[in-house]
Amino acid sequence: MKAAAILPLIFVSSVALASERSTVSFSLDNDGIFGTDEDYTNGIFLSYTSSAITPWALFKPLSLSYWGSSSLDKFEFQLGHKMWTPSDIEATVPLANDRPYAGYFHGELNYISLHPQQAQRFNLTLGSTGEGSFADKAQQLVHSIVGSADPKGWEYQIEDQVAGSIGYLTHLNWKREPLFGNTGWEVSNVTEANLGNFRSDVSTGMMFRFGSELGGNFGSANISTENPFKAGMIGASNKGWFTYFGLKARYRFNDLTIQGERPGIPEPSDAYDVTLQPWQGEAVLGVTWYNAYVGISAFAGSKSAEYKEASKSIYGNGGLSLFAFF
Repeated sequence: MKAAAILPLIFVSSVALASERSTVSFSLDNDGIFGTDEDYTNGIFLSYTSSAITPWALFKPLSLSYWGSSSLDKFEFQLGHKMWTPSDIEATVPLANDRPYAGYFHGELNYISLHPQQAQRFNLTLGSTGEGSFADKAQQLVHSIVGSADPKGWEYQIEDQVAGSIGYLTHLNWKREPLFGNTGWEVSNVTEANLGNFRSDVSTGMMFRFGSELGGNFGSANISTENPFKAGMIGASNKGWFTYFGLKARYRFNDLTIQGERPGIPEPSDAYDVTLQPWQGEAVLGVTWYNAYVGISAFAGSKSAEYKEASKSIYGNGGLSLFAFF
């Protein structure tokens, strides 16, 4: 009788702890799914998220539990690499009225706090643009492997510079209702602010999700064309799936990938400068599935032009994220 009573408790405990385990993820963004090779053209991200933590005194104000909600808190560390290119990567001379070559290799430290009605993330990002980002070598290597055109303009890229930012992101649940089986739907607000010499901006938007365990994976999907899914923000959930669609508006104050100096440009270099478009928009459509051990997420996104001289009004890309819990 005692054994029969204990076994269910062991099973329940293991299930409860599974949602609090560490997470590793690998994510890839690329615009190749739309047959293009320009603007934000590629991103690679590797992240580790801790198991549930009890926040140190210094970090307690960053936790939702400090303000009265019972939250699941974690740390995340991410290494990321992004690159941007002009519309014609085979051009051997700089192009006027086109996006500069730019790369960004960075590390990111996130403090995550999760609750079924609100999820938030504080982040510190620090990295390098220019040759220190290794974007030129990375693109040349990949293109030589896949047989794509050889990029010929990286000597005109945004200069070497230490670049970083601090940021805050919050998801607020507006409405969540059950449907058939264990599925439901949800509408939420997503608001973000960033401040730094890499980028400074404020944005807000609305996300619709349909699927299972929506309270347990709330906040894991973001409205962005750059690495929108964060597996480490899955909270009290051992298995689930959902689709999501989001729209947001953003006002960007500065962007080093557009406004940075380009020392390789011949004088007068002003003729090649482009102007930041401060008002921007993004849309994302994605799907996610996971169990207690592994998961996968995919998305397709679009965004408005980020500089005023752009020849297109809309740019698109997609991505894939693979992740595991341990």
